[in-house]
Amino acid sequence: MVEADSGKGPSSRRNIQSVVRALSILELFNERRPALSVSEVAALTGLNRATCYRFCVTLRELGYLEEIRDRRFRPGLKALSLAHAALGSRELPELAMPYLRELRRETGETVNLALLDGTEIVYVARVLSDQLISLRIYVGSRLPAYATSLGRVMLAFLPADEAHDILERSQLDPITDKTIVDPRRLNAELQRIRARGYAVNEGEIALGLRGIAAPVLAGDRPIAAVNISIPRPIDDPRELEETLAPRVVETANALSALAGQLDNL
Repeated sequence: MVEADSGKGPSSRRNIQSVVRALSILELFNERRPALSVSEVAALTGLNRATCYRFCVTLRELGYLEEIRDRRFRPGLKALSLAHAALGSRELPELAMPYLRELRRETGETVNLALLDGTEIVYVARVLSDQLISLRIYVGSRLPAYATSLGRVMLAFLPADEAHDILERSQLDPITDKTIVDPRRLNAELQRIRARGYAVNEGEIALGLRGIAAPVLAGDRPIAAVNISIPRPIDDPRELEETLAPRVVETANALSALAGQLDNL
């Protein structure tokens, strides 16, 4: 007779370790790494290639990875379904859409709503403009918080120790030659953002792309951020300071008021 697993023995520990390893492989994929070879997975996880291949094949058989060519994998449809289910369980993105569409109408720019997840932001809603933009982003995309207007404005309004911890855990790599990666400069920028109430990103994610973001607050804590993406020069600073930034802040404030009425954030 097979005894029930008490959850405390060696078998249970092995099972938990397997789950952790499988999830750590899935978490490797993002916009900068849409597909990975087994060798790349091994280098990023520190596991040996045979172990990585076994995990990748198992995840492929379960539908969480797809093999696009010999020993090269990308997220499968089941992984996408999980992402959509996670986003669909939150009320704010759906209820925010009329406000995001109105901001798109007022500014003519692409509008985004994002949440903070660890050291990254996750895009949970987008309303596209008619302009071509140089950054390929979609709902569910992730970017490092330190390099984005959406991420920085949430970091700026977090308690200082929490923001410091997130920056400490972030790999501060330059995405463009304009990306701020010096911790002292980043902290100074967060103080400036908090003082003025919004963040401006100048070509740090993609050259020629500007972002203006404001926080969505529940009480005094950021739970999301809204921004506009502008793929054009702004020659007159008054357009940014007197027209665009106030519109973004106004939308964020409206969403903050809405968020205060929600039970399921």
